[in-house]
Amino acid sequence: MLRRIVGAFLAGALVSLFAACGSDAPPIPELAPVPDFRLVDQSGEPFGLQELRGKVWVANFVFTTCPTVCPMLTTQMRNVQQRVGARENVRFVSFSVDPTRDTPEVLRAYAATHDADLSTWHFLTGETEAVRRAVVDGMRVGMGERQADGDILHGTHFVLVDGSGKIRGYYRNDREGLDGLVRGVERLAAQ
Repeated sequence: MLRRIVGAFLAGALVSLFAACGSDAPPIPELAPVPDFRLVDQSGEPFGLQELRGKVWVANFVFTTCPTVCPMLTTQMRNVQQRVGARENVRFVSFSVDPTRDTPEVLRAYAATHDADLSTWHFLTGETEAVRRAVVDGMRVGMGERQADGDILHGTHFVLVDGSGKIRGYYRNDREGLDGLVRGVERLAAQ
């Protein structure tokens, strides 16, 4: 499992590097398919891979009581959403890595606090094992248990997925990574 995650990360780093090179970059590679998943969104409505078919989407991983990186990850997702602009075929998905506490109501309040545009952005939660399958097995991103200090170790990369449900890249949460992510979204959305 660790070998798959490291391999996907390295491939994502190459995608970020090529994306930074501009339009002469080679096609964005297909890394792995996302298996079907079914969770609920901030409205309590069922939401999964089926609703994302035909859409380019960006995923990140947060929890609402996060004392460290999650507020920044949420702000960066909002910034990417704003940079990409309103596009019918682009969506944004934040998976809660604390599904026990992050109910739809809690996620809805968190989204409002962060000025999330819920017309294209979904905050997902569900049964713990279903979330773990979606995040760890599906998105190939780490998700730990709650620590004594309240933190939950989890992946901080953004994941780019195409309209057929294939992971196309893992992008760091820094200027270069986010610029590459925006370019990747725009390239896939234009196809």
